[in-house]
Amino acid sequence: MSSAEQSNTRALFNIASYGAAVAFGVMVATLFALERTPHGLSFKLNAGALISFLVAAPVTWFYWRLIARMATERAPEQRRKKFIVFSAGLLLVGVMAFLYPLKFVPEEKRKDVFIGLALACGCIGGVGLVMLKVRRFLEADLKSSETNDQSGGPS
Repeated sequence: MSSAEQSNTRALFNIASYGAAVAFGVMVATLFALERTPHGLSFKLNAGALISFLVAAPVTWFYWRLIARMATERAPEQRRKKFIVFSAGLLLVGVMAFLYPLKFVPEEKRKDVFIGLALACGCIGGVGLVMLKVRRFLEADLKSSETNDQSGGPS
């Protein structure tokens, strides 16, 4: 890898690591700042929100540093295990962050909200399935064209 490519890769991982750290920290902090009021929800900055930001941001930053090291170096088994543990943890926190505000939905509206969530998950899953099929098709087509190019066949 050339020096310019290494510099670009390093810059990309810096942007990803710091951006994700701030975004994830803010997301977790907003969950701690949520409060139920008579008029709905409000945000109140408190010690829990600040502490949660100060914990979540470095954890996410470390996760992206781990990804950067795995992308640029050979990843020993220990690093892969850390990556799997961190990925599972961040995924769990992300799902919980999505579901946590549902506790503020009034009882009489919960059924409608869950129906909407199920429909949204179905749509997102369908789009993901289509994207997966398109990716597999394109990879098979690329592999086929590379085989034809190497054998001197039609392109």
